[in-house]
Formats: sequence, C-alpha cells, structure tokens
Amino acid sequence: MGQGEDARSCLQRKLEILEEIAAKTETLCRFIPDRKMTGIGRVLRERNVLIDALAAVNAELTGTLAWKSVPDIEPLRQEAAGKQRQILERSRQVLQQAIEEKACIAAELKKSRVHRQVRNQYVTPYKSMLPGCRFNKKG
Repeated sequence: MGQGEDARSCLQRKLEILEEIAAKTETLCRFIPDRKMTGIGRVLRERNVLIDALAAVNAELTGTLAWKSVPDIEPLRQEAAGKQRQILERSRQVLQQAIEEKACIAAELKKSRVHRQVRNQYVTPYKSMLPGCRFNKKG
C-alpha cells in the first residue's frame, strides 16, 4: 500500500500543479488584450516553472509502475488527464488570441509608419530646411 499512497500523493500534487497552470493561463488571457508585456513575461516565467514541476511529477509517476494495479487511484488519474486536456485546449485558445493581437499590433505599426512617411515626404517636405537658405538661388 506504500506505493499506492506515493502514487496518490503524486497525483494530488499533479492536480494542484494543473490548477495553478490553469490559473496562470486565465491570467494570460486577461493580460493579452491589455498588452501588458511585463505581466505577460512574468506569468510565462511562472508557468514555465510549473510546467517543469509537472514534468518532474510525471517522470516520478512513470517511474513507479506498481501503482497501476491499485483501483482507488484510477479516478484521480482520469481526473488529472481530463484537467490536462482542458488546460491544453485553453492554452491553444490563448495562443490563438495572442496571434490575433500580434497581427493587430503589426497592422497598427504599419499604419503609423505609412502615416509618418506620407506626412514627412509629401505634406511638409520643406519644413526641415534652414530658415534663410535661398531655395531658388540662381546658379
């Protein structure tokens, strides 16, 4: 029963980590439309640490194969697998949202560059000339 308890604690830890990752994913979802890059970077770093911890727990679970014979652990394992699928789907949605926001930012930058180019080259081309210089100076 010792390995069963170890596996149960590993699965509980896995569920806790998955809950934290889900919370970080929702935080990312709020930061992306606001374009809060500092917050996005911080949350991504924290999420990366959690994913590394999840990988360590998964490695620990795959290392002990005797827990598969314990019937009480199967509901926990199924719950963890379901939660992991939900997080993956939500992460895909957040990634798609980030890609759309990136395209929007790129369009805004392009529009601002075009506007600046038109203003500088066509609307006020002589503004940069020094006052008093003879524009129509005889050669």
